[in-house]
Amino acid sequence: MNVCVRGRPVTEDQPPRLTRAGVSKGCQEYSEISVGNGLPFSVRQANTLRSLSLSIGCIESARSVEAGQALRSRMTAITPLEQSIDDPTPHERAGPLIKNISKPSLKGQYVPEFVRLKNALEQEVLLQCNCSEALIDFAKSRMTAEDRCTSNYLIEQGFLDASVFYWGISGKMNVRYASDGSLSAIAPIDKKLKPFETEGILFVPALDLNQKVVFAAAPLGHQLEAFERALGYFDEATSKIVLVTPEYQKALTVTTASANALAQDDVSMSAVYRFLPSQRKLLTVSPIIFLGALGFAFDALFWGLLILLTLSLGVTGLLRLASFFTYSDRQEFTVPKLEKWPHYTVLVPLYKESAICRQLVDGLDALDYPKDALDVIFLVEQDDELTQKNLRKLLKKSMRMIILPPGKPQTKPRALSVGLAATKGEFVTVFDAEDRPEPQQLKKAICQFALEGQDVACLQAALSIDHAEESWLVRQFAFEYAALFDVFLPFLSRKNLLLPLGGTSNHFRVSALRKVGGWDPFNVTEDADLAVRFARQGFKTHTLNSSTFEEAPLTLKAWLHQRTRWHKGWIQTLAVHLRNPRLAYKQLGLKNFALLLLTFFGGMLCLWAAPWTVWMFGKLALNYYSTGIQAFDAFSIYAMFCFLFGLGGSVVTVLQGSAKRGFRPRTWEIASIPLYWVLGCIASYKALIEFAIKPHYWRKTEHGIVRQRGKVKSAQSL
Repeated sequence: MNVCVRGRPVTEDQPPRLTRAGVSKGCQEYSEISVGNGLPFSVRQANTLRSLSLSIGCIESARSVEAGQALRSRMTAITPLEQSIDDPTPHERAGPLIKNISKPSLKGQYVPEFVRLKNALEQEVLLQCNCSEALIDFAKSRMTAEDRCTSNYLIEQGFLDASVFYWGISGKMNVRYASDGSLSAIAPIDKKLKPFETEGILFVPALDLNQKVVFAAAPLGHQLEAFERALGYFDEATSKIVLVTPEYQKALTVTTASANALAQDDVSMSAVYRFLPSQRKLLTVSPIIFLGALGFAFDALFWGLLILLTLSLGVTGLLRLASFFTYSDRQEFTVPKLEKWPHYTVLVPLYKESAICRQLVDGLDALDYPKDALDVIFLVEQDDELTQKNLRKLLKKSMRMIILPPGKPQTKPRALSVGLAATKGEFVTVFDAEDRPEPQQLKKAICQFALEGQDVACLQAALSIDHAEESWLVRQFAFEYAALFDVFLPFLSRKNLLLPLGGTSNHFRVSALRKVGGWDPFNVTEDADLAVRFARQGFKTHTLNSSTFEEAPLTLKAWLHQRTRWHKGWIQTLAVHLRNPRLAYKQLGLKNFALLLLTFFGGMLCLWAAPWTVWMFGKLALNYYSTGIQAFDAFSIYAMFCFLFGLGGSVVTVLQGSAKRGFRPRTWEIASIPLYWVLGCIASYKALIEFAIKPHYWRKTEHGIVRQRGKVKSAQSL
């Protein structure tokens, strides 16, 4: 016989407790039997949050459970979550009358009124939702001990729509109802504005359509009496409470937690703020110092900047020359035949990519990896209905779609952060919408991870443009990728140096990724920032001898938009990791700290100084025309050599990488590389302006417009 103890179902031979639910669609999820007021406060909270933590996706591994615990502790200020061993049990707290109800000797005897009228509000709402008494009785007869309430059973079995039920609750209790997609997740979240719990019900902060803060609640049917009491606690603040479906509240909870995770854990590692207070103080006085230097030490400032610029060009060129002379096309290792491969998660963030959905699904379906060990998660924004519609028609085995609630910043790393909460297993990779990876790439990554030490946190596969004959701009883009991913990055990998990641085909150990805080939703070049954080935590990043074929921007406008975002992210990354230069130097070491400055600061300085460089070379040419060889003094010769080293290093790596990819550049294309740098200069200045006025704005690159793309080739054929 089932009876009720303070709103909780109790069986004769088993006391109320938290349990693991049975298998549903091959996955296991934490669930509760019910939540009642008789529970200690901390246990009620754990009961609620357990059903919400890591709510997108199913939980299988202990690591995911650990991540869920971290998520719960991050999203609530009430601790501890678990019941202390010294806390009284629910039966000890219940009192003599309640404890005796569950004894067999009380069968058929008097049942208290509050027990007999259990879930009366739920039944009233169900009747208002046109659920007949016969249907309600049928549900009660079929419910098991693990079914928490009648309404939940009817919703899970398809007899009742969740939105209809919660609309009915809103009318019954005079509380606003917010449909799915009508609320936005908050980021960054204020320290005082956090989810809270009362009467066993979780309230999650969000923004409504008027950008006003509300608290979203999703009480289950057996919690309606408790919810009614909770509303009485808020008085005038009741207008801020809105009802949502449990699934939508789960999405809001995880999205809010993921978007704020890094900033809450360590704000100095996040680009949520352009500058911290200490940096702002320095920036306040820096114009005064600069103007003073112009007035009193103009020559010293001029020559200092010129030396810094030429050193950046020269050292970059020397490194690229070193990568050319030490180039090694590693032999392909044979992927073994294994009966069982570890679980692998593939994250694919999408926004307005309806035109490329079929190509994307076909490319991912061609991955040579066991489908039962593969979890492909498409992360789609709430307002992108066309992509959602097209994708639903194409989803295949091992593929699923997660719809992200609206919120800011609307960036790729925000979507990836939500995907990380849904990740199962120890390995995860990221692909973009236009990507077509080599079929055995995941297996190769597993094999290389097995050969590498545990300190190798990430493997970067090579990216290649498969339509390099489109135009001059596309060919320059393809040359750049070939030089970077096939020559220069493998050189850094062999030397165990800081390796700037590409935005896609990164293969991660999930434990290492979570240890460094995952992606920063506020950094628009999340890959570069993540590479630096890996290095600061002592992890290594190596290259993977496998290729992913990409689509390059076809128009100058699209190219500038993409490059502006990249350069803005470099500025963000530099601003974040130089907040405490001494600590960064200590964590990175001399070589990696110098490479950080050279890659981000030196690279941006060279781009910003491009007009100055053109002017200097023009002036030198005019002087040579007027005075001949006397125009060349010692410093002009030094500067010319640095420039030629920079250009020469780029040219030889372009030639080497392009030869590997099979598209050899023509002489005039090599000669026009400096013109390509001028375009980068334009993008760098746009990035500087955007960093000042809208640092988290994500410039979207359109894909799916290339008429003809080449076939996917394996690394063996390259």
